[in-house]
Amino acid sequence: MHPVPAAVLRALPDPVRRARRIEAALSGGLDSVVLLHTLAQLQDSLNAELSAVHVHHGLHAQADCWLDFCRDYCEHLGIPLRVEKVTVRPAGQGIEAAARQARYQAFARSSADILAAAHHADDQTETFFLAALRGGGLRALAAMPELRPLAENPAVHIWRPLLPHTRAELAAYAAEHRLDYITDPANADPAYLRNRLRHDGLPRLRRIQPQLDAHIRAAVALLQDELAVLQETVDADWQTVHDAHGFNTVDWRQLTPARRRQTARRLLLELGGSLKNQAFLTDFCRVLDQIGTSEAQWPLGARTLIASQNRLYCLPNDWQRQYTPADQTGSLKDWQAAGWQLRPAPHGLPPATLARPLRIRPAAKGDLLATPVGRKPPKQILHEHRIPPFIRPCWPLIADENNRPLALANLSAPERDTVSDGLILCHPAFDRFVPPIEQTA
Repeated sequence: MHPVPAAVLRALPDPVRRARRIEAALSGGLDSVVLLHTLAQLQDSLNAELSAVHVHHGLHAQADCWLDFCRDYCEHLGIPLRVEKVTVRPAGQGIEAAARQARYQAFARSSADILAAAHHADDQTETFFLAALRGGGLRALAAMPELRPLAENPAVHIWRPLLPHTRAELAAYAAEHRLDYITDPANADPAYLRNRLRHDGLPRLRRIQPQLDAHIRAAVALLQDELAVLQETVDADWQTVHDAHGFNTVDWRQLTPARRRQTARRLLLELGGSLKNQAFLTDFCRVLDQIGTSEAQWPLGARTLIASQNRLYCLPNDWQRQYTPADQTGSLKDWQAAGWQLRPAPHGLPPATLARPLRIRPAAKGDLLATPVGRKPPKQILHEHRIPPFIRPCWPLIADENNRPLALANLSAPERDTVSDGLILCHPAFDRFVPPIEQTA
């Protein structure tokens, strides 16, 4: 067996060995042509269904010809091809970054367990230097791991089996097997920093230090090891600050500033998919550290992040409309069919009350709820239960068929005639806003 397939087979990660489907990214260039040919040679050993995906960016006049080449190549190998035509929208970022984003979104739509990419050792060196030139931190300098879940779809793992091999080795493989491939003229365009680095900067450095690539690969291996330790710390901190009620900013403030930034970074990535920039992360941490129990809001694309009462809530931008109840009357059976639940409450409503028609609506001016110490407006009761101020105007009020206020949803009923083994009507959507008991004591 040729050294490249043999090396790939020897180093198969366990998730690849267990994979039922492997899809190879095929651009038509040297690297991806060699990758698909290599995997085709190993198909029996991989014990997985092999396919390919070509992302048609439409950025070059020859893009359709490249697609035809990939179709012919896959037909020759007897490998199914998925074609993804994407629209690249720079929208404030460079064309390369926008194309990469569109490409990875296409990869994320894969039904395979593994998405094989053709990055090689030279790519790894270039990625390291690009990260350094752009002021990247540990994650950027750690470059490309051999295997990781796709951020866009963690069910799919991206696998880079050619990372130990140089571009020269892949060219020799292609020559030995007489493989045709496409040469993208954009790879020689000096307008792109990667190309200037590849064709000018790195050759000069290699003349100064012939072992440059070996040293960079060793450095990247160390950085990836250190990154794994950092990730373990972030995961542990995440468990500290995140519970069933959401992100606890009191616990978050007990962390050191560096760990606060790392945990906030994870939060923003999980909620928004990406960070706007480092300045946004810094300002986010500054505000979150200073507001205490006050409120602050941040837009995150189609969602809004709200800090209130020492908690963080991520809601759709139209959350007011979604959470404000329509004014409707129905039987208990009707409300349960609509997703409402009956739960025991220390001071719940009597079953006889719940057997009558119930009206659920927003609280109105002049509403009062009877309590053991007198009648109180709903907003005062919500305040006493430490319900976040921003959601209080949306909180559902439960009334009888005559519109007499009985209780507030999800909270113990305040009336004098409630019973210790009573019930309260709750909607799960509002559970997240009810603080844990220890915070309401």
